Amino acid sequence: MKNKWKIAFLVCLLLLALTVIFGLYSTMDQAVSLSYMKEGYSDTVADLETLIEIIEQTDQTKAGIIEILKNHRLHSFMDFKKDTIAIERLIIIFENDTVKKIEKQW
Repeated sequence: MKNKWKIAFLVCLLLLALTVIFGLYSTMDQAVSLSYMKEGYSDTVADLETLIEIIEQTDQTKAGIIEILKNHRLHSFMDFKKDTIAIERLIIIFENDTVKKIEKQW
């Protein structure tokens, strides 16, 4: 009779431990996912603000856009020699030094 209680206790203890471990894993996974989602959202908002600034303050020529982007936080990573300029999640495509199209990267 005593062995049945020991076995039942160990089984319940094991189930409790597995439940706690699964709960901790789920909570951590959700926290990491929310952090990445917030980062992606802030990048999207930054792109939108940059795009609004480009549309409002320039005539949408390459030179005007380059002038606006001098104050951008990623200016040192941008390549202005090509016909495309990548801004975080956006790509501005030029044709004859004017904006042809704006695409999202991912």
